[in-house]
Amino acid sequence: MLDLIRRNTARAIPLMAAAIALSAGGGAIAHAASSSDPKGEATTATGGRGPNEFGMTMGNHAGHGSSFTYNHGFYCDSHVTAASTTGCEVGEKAKVAPAKDFDPLFITVPLGFTAKGLDCPDKLTCVDHPMNLDMTRLAEALAPVYKTTPEKLKPALENFTTPGHDHFITTKNKGKAEWWDVQVVGVTSATTYKAIQKHQSWTYLSGLIKAKNKNVVGPIPTNMFLFFAAH
Repeated sequence: MLDLIRRNTARAIPLMAAAIALSAGGGAIAHAASSSDPKGEATTATGGRGPNEFGMTMGNHAGHGSSFTYNHGFYCDSHVTAASTTGCEVGEKAKVAPAKDFDPLFITVPLGFTAKGLDCPDKLTCVDHPMNLDMTRLAEALAPVYKTTPEKLKPALENFTTPGHDHFITTKNKGKAEWWDVQVVGVTSATTYKAIQKHQSWTYLSGLIKAKNKNVVGPIPTNMFLFFAAH
């Protein structure tokens, strides 16, 4: 999650290109032409809203893989302060949600090591995901992991490139598209992470959290929501 050697270089998301699907780490990633949101309103990547794109990623549900189909840009609540250019942050939940009803989306993030087979690999921005995040609220907790101080770590966290991660859901919502409340689970052990990937289940992951596994931290709230249908 915090490869501090990597710098936050700008990466443009292609909005008017033909759909590009990349099979990487077991997940499909697609960027496509801009579209309208469910209310017919065009969107841009400003004010906590991402541009609408169409594509897919993979995810995990009840021990099996699940495909997520996106056609709407991310939402990050602007009522929560964030230093990132996207307006997205990790560490505080949204004050104003984009919809009345939604379900949780748990994303697992490797901390201090590189994992293979991620749904959203490092150095690639998944469709309708934010390109960067403000993670300064986690500086105090993350500083010991990277053997530094919160003060030295914060500048690197203000506009940090969204790290590679996996997706876990507790329901498919009958295949209907909806907003999903993003919550982060940090994992500090490569062995533990491989076990989580093998089980493909929130039940297994939540069991580690309830057992207070020393290698698993979370769920950590965010002000982020993603919009997709799970199949």
